[in-house]
Amino acid sequence: MSRNIKLILILNTVLLVLSLSSCGFHLRGAVKLSSGLSPIYLQQNSAYDLARNLRTLLSSNNIDVVGKPDHANVSLILLSESKTQHVLSVDSRGRAREYSLTYSIKVQFKGVHIKQSSDTISLTRTLLFDPDAVLATANDQAILYRDMQHDAAKRILLKLEALSVSETQKPSKVKTE
Repeated sequence: MSRNIKLILILNTVLLVLSLSSCGFHLRGAVKLSSGLSPIYLQQNSAYDLARNLRTLLSSNNIDVVGKPDHANVSLILLSESKTQHVLSVDSRGRAREYSLTYSIKVQFKGVHIKQSSDTISLTRTLLFDPDAVLATANDQAILYRDMQHDAAKRILLKLEALSVSETQKPSKVKTE
């Protein structure tokens, strides 16, 4: 009996691998930036934790980060960041039971090879409040904000990739005589 179960498990695993490979699934891999966008200058202003996440992601994707804007092809400026929370639901006594946490970051891209643009990235998560575990809830809130910062860093990198792709796909001017 156990031999049949092992055979079924192996067969299911093989079928799963084959179906994933046949549908075109593949891991994301590194971000592909045009060579004209690297190196990048990162101006962090007050968004220290997000800047640290961005530097880690940029270096893991083989993108150089320089210390002076004069040495960079692109400047990524973290203009402002905000963390807010709003009450979503209350219990029968009027106490908050559920919060909506929002993390927003305003970024600006400047560069020689790209059009200057700015964008706001907002991420929202829900936090259940337990009045019997206030410290645990505060810890959960910190973890959610940290996760949102990491997600925001990934989205900024995707926007940089989109700028890179749109720059490389611009039609070149060809002289016709």
